[in-house]
Amino acid sequence: MGAEHTSVPRWGSEWPAPDPSARTVLLVGFGARGCAITAAWAADVPAGRPVEVLAADDADESVLAVLTARIAGARVGWRLMLAGPEDDVLAARAVALRAGVLDAEIRCAVTSTDRKRVYCPHCRATTTTTAPVAGETPCEGCARRLHVYAHVSRRAGAYLGFMADAEEVA
Repeated sequence: MGAEHTSVPRWGSEWPAPDPSARTVLLVGFGARGCAITAAWAADVPAGRPVEVLAADDADESVLAVLTARIAGARVGWRLMLAGPEDDVLAARAVALRAGVLDAEIRCAVTSTDRKRVYCPHCRATTTTTAPVAGETPCEGCARRLHVYAHVSRRAGAYLGFMADAEEVA
């Protein structure tokens, strides 16, 4: 599959700036590099605008629950900025999108694409792996070998995996 036929996000090398029209901003940083970016963003938010900064090692269930709660309290003009490794940013972004946040209200800075979340359509588990796109990884749910496909689900915040061997389909 060529790059022109993929849903894999193209992360820029430049970090986006905070939206100057934002009324309030939630900054979420994952890992040391992500937290350094959110600290810089916090300094760039226009004066007088409420800013909340969350720092986390990764996008685990507790962090995503806090994000969900913040989204539930969001009002017009609220913006979300996410920074950190791709797997964490995609997981948090998926939570936000499922909760009704619009793409235009989210800005992302990805510090690393080494880890990927891969969704298994057989057992519906999501596996974290360092396998590259077009590589393979065992599913943590059903142990089938999954091929990491060049498609990212916005809803799941994960790459699509499909069974690597035709014999496993039976």
